[in-house]
Amino acid sequence: MQDIKKRKSTGQITLFDVAKYAGVGTMTVSRALRTPERVSDKLRKKIQLAVDALGYKPNIAASLLASASANKVIAVITTKIHDYSTQMLLDALQTSLAEKGYTVLIIESYHYLKCESQLLNTLYSHNLEAILLFYIERDDFIRQVVLNKTVPIINIGKQYDKLTNMNVELDDSLAMYMLTEHVIKKGYRYIGLLCANEQYYLFQQRLHGWHKAMLDYHLSTHRIINAAKPANFSTGSELLPDVLLNWPEIDALICTTDALACGVLYECQRRHIRVPYQLAVSGFGDSEFSKVSFPPLTTVAQPSKKIGKYIANLLLNELKNENNYKPDLSVLVPMIQSRDSL
Repeated sequence: MQDIKKRKSTGQITLFDVAKYAGVGTMTVSRALRTPERVSDKLRKKIQLAVDALGYKPNIAASLLASASANKVIAVITTKIHDYSTQMLLDALQTSLAEKGYTVLIIESYHYLKCESQLLNTLYSHNLEAILLFYIERDDFIRQVVLNKTVPIINIGKQYDKLTNMNVELDDSLAMYMLTEHVIKKGYRYIGLLCANEQYYLFQQRLHGWHKAMLDYHLSTHRIINAAKPANFSTGSELLPDVLLNWPEIDALICTTDALACGVLYECQRRHIRVPYQLAVSGFGDSEFSKVSFPPLTTVAQPSKKIGKYIANLLLNELKNENNYKPDLSVLVPMIQSRDSL
C-alpha cells in the first residue's frame, strides 16, 4: 500500500491523496466525484476503490464554493443566525429558491472588518448569482460590497438607501409601537421596558417604538432598565428584582426579547408573583418557547415565513430582469401574538 500523508491541520485524507493512491491527476478525481458520467467506467471504479480504501470524505462546504460556477448559488451573510425568527425566514427563503434550482450558502459574520474583507474576497472569487445582506450594521462593509458589486445585492434590515438600491426594511420600531399600544389598550398604565445587550440598530428601533407609543398616550417613559448583559433567560431573571425595587407600582413589563421575558416569568413564579394579575409581561420575537412558557407569552414578531418568500420572489424577479414586478408590501407588517401573560 502506498504511503499516504494526511493533512497536518485536520488529519483528513485529501483529494491529492486519493489521486496519488489511484495513480491519476487530482482534476480527474474531482471530475469523477462531481460528474461521474464524464469518466470511463474503468477509471471511475479505480477512483472509487481509492476513495473506499482511504476513507476519503469530501469537504462539502469547499465543494459548494468551488462548484459555484456550475451551480446557481446565492450567498446570505448574516449576524443573526441564532435568532429564531431569522431561522424561520432563512428556511422559507431556501425552500422558495430551491424550487427554482438555487442553492443558498449561509455565512455568519461577526463584525470584524478584517474577517469581512477576507470573506468578501472569497465570495467574489466565485461566480455567485446574488448576495443577501441580513442585518449587517457596518456601513464600511456595505460600501465594500457595493463597490465590488458584480451581482444583484439585497440588503435586509437596516436601510442604506444611499448605498444600495434593493432594500427590504424590517421595521422593529413599528413592531414595538404596536406591542406597546396593545399593552396600553389592555388598560395598563405603569409600563416598564427591560432591555439588554443586542445589536445597536435593533435596540434603537425597539426603544424608539416603545417611547413613541408611550408619549402618544401621555404615559411616563422613565421606567427603563438597559443592562449590558446578554439578552437571555438569566438576565431577565436577574433584572426583575431591580425593576420591582425601583418601580413598585409597575403593572406591565415589556421586554425587548422573548428570552428576557421568559426569564422574568420564571422569576415571577419563584417569587409567587401572579402573571398577569400582579404583573403583566410581554416579549419580542415570537420564539418557539414563547408558546410553551407559563403562562404563554404575549409577544410581537415580523412574519418571518412570509418575508422569506417575499425576499425570494424579489430576488428571482431581479435575476430575471422583470422590472414590472410589484411586491406585496403588506407581508412586512408585524404581527402581535396575544397570550395569557398579558
